[in-house]
Amino acid sequence: MSRRLRRRAASLVVVVVLVAAAAACGGGGDSSSASGGDKTPARSPGDRTIRGPACEFIVAGTERRFTRPLENTAFLEAAVAEPTTCYDKITFVFNSGDGPDLPPGYNVEYREPPFDYEGVPNSTAGFDDAKAVLVVEIQPASTTDARNPARPIETYKGNLRLGLVDMEHTVIVEWLSKLEDLTPETPADNKVVWLIGLDRKMPFTVDAANQPPRVSVLVMKEQRNNS
Repeated sequence: MSRRLRRRAASLVVVVVLVAAAAACGGGGDSSSASGGDKTPARSPGDRTIRGPACEFIVAGTERRFTRPLENTAFLEAAVAEPTTCYDKITFVFNSGDGPDLPPGYNVEYREPPFDYEGVPNSTAGFDDAKAVLVVEIQPASTTDARNPARPIETYKGNLRLGLVDMEHTVIVEWLSKLEDLTPETPADNKVVWLIGLDRKMPFTVDAANQPPRVSVLVMKEQRNNS
């Protein structure tokens, strides 16, 4: 092979390597593109709310979502808020206690301001950025396991308000801890109540699952074009 041909071949190898490296750097994407194989549109620096290719198949609305309460009390152990491609996700994780490994019953709905939940003081009502409020009632549920009255165990040791990072519409998530100071007539009346304040009224849905029992409120993001 002549010196000129060897130089040309070496140049082609360099081009191929550079192209492969560029493809590797650009192939990350979010979880929806990684699992489905479809390519999501490239995101501009200021646009973090473009919905993935499967977001339109999520059934959501502004109407009340609920399931019937179970017989056994579930005990709240954790609460977390996290952003995803399609929605803001707020998840409440439970210990099923003496009951089956099933998520507890829930009632999630919008309430109109001025907001006052059974006379219990809350920060959400006076939070100016919260233009709409979702009430999350989970029942029967508690943050204290009192099956042994002589040794009650506090099961939820988290904050009254969840930390929010990169959420699209969620501006405050607050646990009404003082509600549990009111003694219910029967254990079946025990309930854990959270308030989700949003910057506007958005479609939502609820996803309940087991292992561990949990209830997730999914507040949909708006679909935006990338043009």
